Amino acid sequence: MHDSDMFLASVNALESEAAWHYQRAAQRALDAGDAELEAFFLNLAELARMEAHEALSGKQLPVAVNLPRIRPIEIERPRTAVKVESDEVLDLHLALERALDLKRRSHGYYAMMAILAPDPDLRKMARAFEHDDAAHLGEIERWIARLTA
Repeated sequence: MHDSDMFLASVNALESEAAWHYQRAAQRALDAGDAELEAFFLNLAELARMEAHEALSGKQLPVAVNLPRIRPIEIERPRTAVKVESDEVLDLHLALERALDLKRRSHGYYAMMAILAPDPDLRKMARAFEHDDAAHLGEIERWIARLTA
């Protein structure tokens, strides 16, 4: 297996997991009646699916390539006897925190691969993904600030 195959498999795994989470987060936003946040999460899901597809760009990875196992980021709802926030607001906050964790993880990976990838085209792709993730990190942080204001 080539390093480039593992990089592409990792991009596919990271972005596919992120798309799945963002789709679920969009449903939470819809359930809470926040159409603007739903649209934001749907946009992130679509971008993640596009990045996963772009990484492979129709290329079939060798059968020997197993997608890397991505350790899930667990965020549990705090157990408390006193309700400070509604369940919907808490669910949205947790969804945004999970989105922030996912973006930080992929941003860090892409930043590292922008330097270490064995192929110049892969480094270029990693830099583009890193740049996009940096912008998304800022957007997610603004949503968190808005929700907690």
